[in-house]
Amino acid sequence: MQLEFILILFIWLYFSIFCHEMGHFFTAKIVGFNPYLVKIGMGKKILQFKLFNSVIEFASIPGGGITYISNLELKWLKHKLILMYLGGPIVNLILFFILTKIYEYYSYNLVDLSYIENINFLAHVEFLLFIFNILPLEARQYGITVGSDGKQVIDALTKSNQQFIQKLLGLSRYASKQDNSSEIFFNNDLKSLQVLFKAQAQINRQNFDDAVELLELLLNNSNFIKRDKVYIIDILASIVINHGENKYLQQADKWSEQALLLANDIKTVQGTRGSILIELGRYNEGKEMLLPLTEAGNDTIDIVVSCCYIAKADYFLGNQEQAKTWLKKAKQVGAGSPTLHQIILRIQREINSFI
Repeated sequence: MQLEFILILFIWLYFSIFCHEMGHFFTAKIVGFNPYLVKIGMGKKILQFKLFNSVIEFASIPGGGITYISNLELKWLKHKLILMYLGGPIVNLILFFILTKIYEYYSYNLVDLSYIENINFLAHVEFLLFIFNILPLEARQYGITVGSDGKQVIDALTKSNQQFIQKLLGLSRYASKQDNSSEIFFNNDLKSLQVLFKAQAQINRQNFDDAVELLELLLNNSNFIKRDKVYIIDILASIVINHGENKYLQQADKWSEQALLLANDIKTVQGTRGSILIELGRYNEGKEMLLPLTEAGNDTIDIVVSCCYIAKADYFLGNQEQAKTWLKKAKQVGAGSPTLHQIILRIQREINSFI
């Protein structure tokens, strides 16, 4: 009976997360956003299908979910975002009331008390999920720090549209320590931030040509300061690193070199340039730039990408055992991040047949 209960709970959690994310999904559609990807669970992807031209992914462990949108309409932006964020927890609350009513009805008509108690337990699970989702919390999910629905609502209420989009884009990683305007990116121009958000969504959807077109258009804006251009250039160059799109390699060489000239003190920029050098076959130069980024205290993504590319360089330099060691470290540091896992797998595939 205990095994049966664990199985019921496991299946229910999948169902609950799916319903929660569908709350976000359909609310987003109603308010005019374009959800293009819904992730349900964590770990290895086990199922994928399309719903209204959007991709729905199920992973092996029912532990959280996320709904991605590709556009941010500026009119009533925060009001729409708040509705979208509340859509998920409201579904949990609805499931709680439905299960409670089922429990109350069948408790008077069924003899199998264990079955009834299972329904009661699942009702409490839904209520706890509702509470958990509306509390202003943050956690690591899909390799990034993700705010709960309640945290997102509070951010939408307390931050300006510009600040909120900047946070969604993760722009703070590109602020130099010497920069006194670390909270202001792209002159706080909402339309530019909107284009950036759209470009990131195009990259996530692997529409790289569209993303490059949008980002290169932004680069022509003479009003952007150095750091803003560095962000755009680095995102462009990272298409090769994060997605293995080597048809952009020659462009990435120019982009990463330009970014380094503009801001050689930003570690992410150093990591991008070093990785591109290794893709170009300039192994020793690349390793020299990446080695300091493998040390503790650096961002997880910088450590993992650097370890991966040093492994690739070491293989082609004839240091096969060292290549194995670097890949092992990349796996250990990047555990739990699907994005980093994909980079590790790609690099491993490139050299695996020779190791």
